[in-house]
Amino acid sequence: MVETKNKAIRLIAIALIIVFMTSITITVASARGSIYIEKYSCAISAGSNGKVTVSFSITGSSKMDEIGSTKITIYENGTLVKTYMSSNTTGMMGSGKVIHAGTVTYSGVKGKSYRAIVTFKCGKDGGYDNRLLETYSVTAK
Repeated sequence: MVETKNKAIRLIAIALIIVFMTSITITVASARGSIYIEKYSCAISAGSNGKVTVSFSITGSSKMDEIGSTKITIYENGTLVKTYMSSNTTGMMGSGKVIHAGTVTYSGVKGKSYRAIVTFKCGKDGGYDNRLLETYSVTAK
């Protein structure tokens, strides 16, 4: 009977150790950030004559081979109206830099609501990370 109690206590102790070790591993993994991206941000603003400008900024963890935005999508009242790609839009991507910023301007319609989703990318030595960020909405003037 004593031997059975000891086995039960050992099993419970082992189970608790496994639970604690798993918790520690999960906490460490979720606290770890990107090894490529330090921070990133974007904003949208309404200018005159319906112009809508989306600006973005990204900071890498060091000088990056690729840094910037690969895609910016603009939505008018919830409907996709324009996609800017870095492959055909000057200034969206940079290289050999720690920080990169840029803007795109869309000719909207006065009184319509606009928001954007920016896809960010930082890459170095063949590895990379992507992140998405959505702006708030603005009304074109």
